[in-house]
Amino acid sequence: MKKISVISGGTGGLGLEIASLLIKSGKNVLILGRSSKKLADASSRLKKTSNNSLTESIICNIGKEDDVKKVGEFLKTNSFQVEYLFNNAGMGLFTKAHNSTSALIDTVFEANLKGMILLTSEILRLTPEEQELTVVNIMSTSALFGRAEETLYCAAKWGARGYTEALRTELKGTKRNIIAVYPGGMKTDFWSIPGQNRDISTFMDPAEVAEKIVNAVIVTDKMFVTDITINRKK
Repeated sequence: MKKISVISGGTGGLGLEIASLLIKSGKNVLILGRSSKKLADASSRLKKTSNNSLTESIICNIGKEDDVKKVGEFLKTNSFQVEYLFNNAGMGLFTKAHNSTSALIDTVFEANLKGMILLTSEILRLTPEEQELTVVNIMSTSALFGRAEETLYCAAKWGARGYTEALRTELKGTKRNIIAVYPGGMKTDFWSIPGQNRDISTFMDPAEVAEKIVNAVIVTDKMFVTDITINRKK
């Protein structure tokens, strides 16, 4: 069976940069995203940098169980075994606490928590116990600190952090490595939110953040990193 790395939210920003570095290091990659055009553009870019590595892509809203099951079927049908899972997909919401509604809660939690759980569960079910698997849950420093006007976003990210810690405890002593990543603000489309006018000029370059993450994840020797917090210099 062929080994492959799966990256959710792989069509742009940090996810695409991670996929690019993995390709350059000789890894096969499968990127997931919700836009067919963005997937096609990202795949084209990645294929230009690959030698013998495979670049695959699937339209997938990870918050939808049927979509996640299709990813699992693709992996089984093509005899892929997941070596690395990068749970990178997510969305931001910045608003006053009194604006919270059931619809907003569902949207934010689906993108930042439910999707992570569904995709991780599917990959765990597919991966034989004797095969090593590394799950990298990329969250945010908002999973570490409460922030004004980020009540729902922080709640979802704190939930993702709790899930990550519990998953690590449950899988201790197995061949599953769980890595938590908490990056600060980056210059990505994440901040392209209607009505938001945030100055992101001092935010981090996603390519540089990706390099920090990939180097820590795939260079293991006899040790592996469990938690990574990445912040820009003040």
